[in-house]
Amino acid sequence: MAASRRLALTVESESGGIVRLRGVIPTGLQEVLKISYPTRTGALLRINGAALAAFDREHGDAVCSIAPDSHVTLEVEERSLPTSGLPSGNGLQWWLLNLFASQRPARAIGLCAAPDPLPGTATPGYPLFGHAHLDVAWLWTYAEAQRKAQRTFAIAANLLREYRAFVFSQSQPQLYEFVRSADPQFFERLRPLVQEGRFDASIAALWVEPDCNLPSGESLLRQMLHAHQFTREHFNQAPQVAWLPDSFGFANTLPTLLEHAGIPYFATTKLQWNDTTRFPNPQFRWRGPDGSEVLAALLDSYDGAPTPARVARAKARNEPVVAGYGDGGGGVTEAMIADAQSVGTWTRPVDWFATLDRDKLPVHRDELYLEYHRGVYTSHHDAKSRNAALERDLLAVEETVAWCMAIKTPRELTSSWNQMLHEAWTIVLRNQFHDVLPGTSIGGVYEDVHREYDRAQRLVDRIRTSTRAVLPRGRARPPAPLCQPVQDANGNFALANGLIEARVHPDGTLEHLALSARANVVSEANALRLYEDRPRKWEAWNIDSGYSKTAWRPQPGPPSIKDGALIVPFTWKRSSFSMRIHLLEGEPFLRVALHCDWRERHTLLRVENLLSFAAPEVRYGTPHGTVARSTANETPAEQAQFEVPGQRFAAASAGSGGLAILARDTYGWSGKVADKGLRLGHSLLRAPMWPQRDADVGEHRIEYAFVPLTKFSVSEVEALWERFALEPRVRLFRPSHPAVIVVACKPACDGDGVVMRLRECDGAPAQVHLQCGARMRSAGLVDALERPAAGACEISGESVRVEIPSLGLRSLRVRF
Repeated sequence: MAASRRLALTVESESGGIVRLRGVIPTGLQEVLKISYPTRTGALLRINGAALAAFDREHGDAVCSIAPDSHVTLEVEERSLPTSGLPSGNGLQWWLLNLFASQRPARAIGLCAAPDPLPGTATPGYPLFGHAHLDVAWLWTYAEAQRKAQRTFAIAANLLREYRAFVFSQSQPQLYEFVRSADPQFFERLRPLVQEGRFDASIAALWVEPDCNLPSGESLLRQMLHAHQFTREHFNQAPQVAWLPDSFGFANTLPTLLEHAGIPYFATTKLQWNDTTRFPNPQFRWRGPDGSEVLAALLDSYDGAPTPARVARAKARNEPVVAGYGDGGGGVTEAMIADAQSVGTWTRPVDWFATLDRDKLPVHRDELYLEYHRGVYTSHHDAKSRNAALERDLLAVEETVAWCMAIKTPRELTSSWNQMLHEAWTIVLRNQFHDVLPGTSIGGVYEDVHREYDRAQRLVDRIRTSTRAVLPRGRARPPAPLCQPVQDANGNFALANGLIEARVHPDGTLEHLALSARANVVSEANALRLYEDRPRKWEAWNIDSGYSKTAWRPQPGPPSIKDGALIVPFTWKRSSFSMRIHLLEGEPFLRVALHCDWRERHTLLRVENLLSFAAPEVRYGTPHGTVARSTANETPAEQAQFEVPGQRFAAASAGSGGLAILARDTYGWSGKVADKGLRLGHSLLRAPMWPQRDADVGEHRIEYAFVPLTKFSVSEVEALWERFALEPRVRLFRPSHPAVIVVACKPACDGDGVVMRLRECDGAPAQVHLQCGARMRSAGLVDALERPAAGACEISGESVRVEIPSLGLRSLRVRF
């Protein structure tokens, strides 16, 4: 066939935003054809029902082997955003993209003889990665992402069949599962390419590419565990690279978590977005607080063709060229493969990492703080709150299932609970994707998120109800009584319980907070403030450095005492707030609950606290650890940290006193020196208008607590946070050492015993005796993926002895 011809297609069906077009390949054509189909949205090509290729804005042609009389089906999106070139705000580009996102599908394909294939080998030497960055959700929903994944995988598989020298790497087992559930037949044809290492899953080490500051440490370990289970089951492979090109900064404990899961490599590009300083090392050894270490690469970019400029930049940084369109998937084009012939060799990231000389690389011993996107710690509080609640609930019901296993509950029951736990965790992990949990997706995504969270909560409740029917009933602990506030002649309110004492102004601010008979640690705390919040770009992502120049105080109403608590109402424009301040007998902290009916736009709500002492650093909770950040504001790097992430708490101390602020589900903080002490602020709510116009609008309940301290220790504050945030429960394992805490107690994934995880908090190696509430038969060390690990533990009577390194993690599998 010398010339191109058109094959007319007829409409078979239209449903769910997909138009299905059908036709039949005529006789008399060559069996290897180049098929052309112009589309702005996307189309999946099926031949006799089998997905063979796909088309989008950047992929207009595909070469396929097709027998005459074969049935052709095109599944064409009526509306879809392009794979790349997406905007940073609600401007003309966004308007035009939406205008051209819809189309009536063309009803014909072009057919012509396939061109001669490119040579089977490439220029040896310079490494290239083929990749398609695909957001599991962002400016599209999960359902749209699933269709994008189908097209992206089909494009890559088609190119791999055509070009033997090509290698394509894809992260996120969630994407593989999207494809498997939508098209099991295609997934089975994909499996050999994965097992050969040409469709490379070595970078699929986490279930999604999650945020790495907001999820708990246990959630991040489950990201790795779920990914490992999937790749082992379907490909018999263990991914080796934590591929996180676009996540918004990385906690200092991530090397500890990765090493505990046996993942030796880490890659990102995101620190190239820094707005103040430049991270100096393209490749480095990233060391966690406990000494764990991964080889790390800060790649220049993850999206685009291997142009001369990108190749030159990569060579200057001694790093591979990452080729392929991305954000909305798509990946490598035939033109990129042709250009790559003169550049080098397609390779897998895991193989490139193996060539690095570890001994010649610098060591980085801190977090990878992103000097940008500081608003993601606060946007969409509703999603963050539900994620945190499910994290807590899942750990609690896992321990009840572990108790049931310890008392020999029938296997069929514990297996069904384990399956429900897996499903609930999968929901939580999917919604920790780095554009979902941070609050930076369109409104349709959050409709899906809340439906999924409802499903996860129902699963948790079913497990809780079922396990309670099996376990012996304990006596419920009566709630502690509240300490009645007492108003003085000046209108202030005093609260005291023999442990701490507080004096509160009628507007809810604290002028005095101290341990009984000790020094006051605050000058003015618990002060609500509102700020104009109009970032120049990336509304839901960013808080700009000048936000504090425009500040307002909400208008307080008359305070009252109700049910033993001080109630202070506030109003501001269209919003209203009710602050409940209360102190319980026997608790060493003052609780604050803020109910918000939030109706603002471009406004940031914070609680500001001026402490009565200065401190050189503030220590914040991180995933399974803590990080200390300077309170100075002198160097560019210090000035860039005007808003930082922290989970569970922020704490500062100096001399004989200190203060911790405990938080359940709020993550944005600031801690800087002030004229009269230390200013420790906490962000509560935002009101961005892009990409979702009404993000955060609605009702919110935010809880935090103030804890005066004598001397600071991480283990003490962690114990206080558990007392503040968690429901009391009987623990299956209780450590003898005060600096060691149990961070998880769960049924093993394979049902063979219980996995219990420990963390050392205070920076000294410890030998720990763990008292167990049931008779143990055997115990052994495992890693985060529940594989046997080096080291020993010993059962002695009703306890098990194990050594744990400074600031480290240890996991044990215990059988009963």
